[in-house]
Amino acid sequence: MSDPLTQVVRLLKPRALLWKQLDTRGPWAIRYPSLQDTIFVLVTEGNARLQLPGRPTRTMVTGDFLMMTAPEEWMMGDSEETKPIRFQPPQSNPSARSIVTDPSSTAPTFKLLGGRFSFDRTHLGLLKDILPSVVEIGFATSGATRVASLLKMLGTEAWEGRPGSALVIERLLEILLIEVMRYQGEEQANVNPGLLAGLADPQIAACLEALHQDPSRDWSVATLAKAAGASRSVFAQRFCEVVGLPPMQYLLKWRMALAKEMISQGVSISEIAFACGYQSASGFSVAFARHVGCPPSHLRPAQN
Repeated sequence: MSDPLTQVVRLLKPRALLWKQLDTRGPWAIRYPSLQDTIFVLVTEGNARLQLPGRPTRTMVTGDFLMMTAPEEWMMGDSEETKPIRFQPPQSNPSARSIVTDPSSTAPTFKLLGGRFSFDRTHLGLLKDILPSVVEIGFATSGATRVASLLKMLGTEAWEGRPGSALVIERLLEILLIEVMRYQGEEQANVNPGLLAGLADPQIAACLEALHQDPSRDWSVATLAKAAGASRSVFAQRFCEVVGLPPMQYLLKWRMALAKEMISQGVSISEIAFACGYQSASGFSVAFARHVGCPPSHLRPAQN
């Protein structure tokens, strides 16, 4: 039996794609376009100025990690005086490092890794429920020891160029993604409501574990409160505060996510209805169309 976070990540099907490894000395600046992807940057050596929309400019140092979902245009560089070049994300993984350097310069070296995470687009709504749009973790951030260890391993692996390094980097990045999610839940639960905050709360976690393990059960606020070991009224209020929506609405959202996955796998509507706690295929289809905006048949994979 898998835990709620594992179940969600399996639906998201994350994959890490490395874009570029930057190695530079002297003046440099890069302007990144707005994207719909989840991108990441890891500074492996040196310092750089980071300018994000709506946030004060700050300095990133060795070991700092930045992850953003659907970011607006942003910029990194050695100073605000340097004119930036525009970055164009490659369509696939680069075959070699991107090295922009001036060998004659005595300026400090700056190195970074940049890339993106790809997810199953059917379930992008789940990602928004787990992570804020911007995640910044420093090498010395309190409570992020495991993340820091992975960042160090990534930096070493990326620049040593050992056989199999591309595959190792991809796997490390995917593990890093889950560790970042854990960190957000354990250290930022009071800041960002959602599934991770719920899993950090013992009572709410008990409820989430129960409904994730048995989504077909005829749940009610009363039975969920019992699973959490709390009174109905206290539980309902606490769940909404921590997770960000009422318990029955969360249950519906999770059931519909499971339904989308089963539809993509070709499972029959009657089987999906039963697995998601509905007494009939017609009742499920009505609920699905109301929640998703289209009937289940519209999400069926095309037949060859």
